[in-house]
Amino acid sequence: MNALVREFYYYYWLLRTWNVRRKFPKYQIMTLEQTLAAIVKERKSVSRLGDADFLLLIEERDVSYQRLSKEIAQRLQAVLDCRDPRFLACLPDTLVDQSECRRSTEVHWKSFVYKYGQRLARCFDTNYTYGNSNMTRIYMNFHDKTKSPELFQQIKTIWNQKHVVVVEGKFTRFGIANDLLDNALSVKRIIGPHMNAFESIDTIKNALLNFSKDEVLFLFSLGPTATILCHELAIEGYWAVDIGNLDLEYMWMKAGATEKVSIKGRFSVETSTSVMDLTLDPVDAKVYQESIVLDLSIAE
Repeated sequence: MNALVREFYYYYWLLRTWNVRRKFPKYQIMTLEQTLAAIVKERKSVSRLGDADFLLLIEERDVSYQRLSKEIAQRLQAVLDCRDPRFLACLPDTLVDQSECRRSTEVHWKSFVYKYGQRLARCFDTNYTYGNSNMTRIYMNFHDKTKSPELFQQIKTIWNQKHVVVVEGKFTRFGIANDLLDNALSVKRIIGPHMNAFESIDTIKNALLNFSKDEVLFLFSLGPTATILCHELAIEGYWAVDIGNLDLEYMWMKAGATEKVSIKGRFSVETSTSVMDLTLDPVDAKVYQESIVLDLSIAE
């Protein structure tokens, strides 16, 4: 009976909110495959905006790992306004279509559009074709997870035989204890602050500008700071990809997880902090430490 009642209220809510939600424009957003092709074949840099970025963009509130400021909102809008051919701004396709999502994801995005859609629409452009922010969320949110392994293989071609510099938070540890980056020529890391990385954005950017434009691929997993820096580095002529939480999605797929569970050695705002184990096995810890060329989190 409880399940039937929940279904009734869900469909009642859909009908009650439809008049507001239907006014949200159907923005042009690439498929996952088209977005990956733009990165691999056209060497485009990408910034991915998601719900946390949107809350900062419209100056709604702080998010769990980043304080709101007028400057961060302005620089996120600059990401969306950029039309440099070397760069692709990305929105989640789930803003406009939730047909392939499991129910919890569908409800989240329908609710988000209902609550914030009118304000967000002022920030977006109906004449621009956006990349797909969900290029890194290719497992957990899907009803049908059978295509996830192939999508991960496609994503790995981005850094195939490339010199990679991972720019990440203190406990992100992208590609550690898995084979995600095994096909890269080399992997170096710059570690940013665990929280409020935007306050160190100029220090991080200046460090990255010391790398050769023609020799490295930057992979970012640093929240809204990544979104902004991928855009600004693209304008400087670098190749930068906002890779987000792909590592967690990959680990969840490997574990056959059906819910967002904690992964040993990783911090995530999407899982319960009460059960996190941030320790690494000795071999993985050695690989991780040896890859770090600059740690900007030490002062935290």
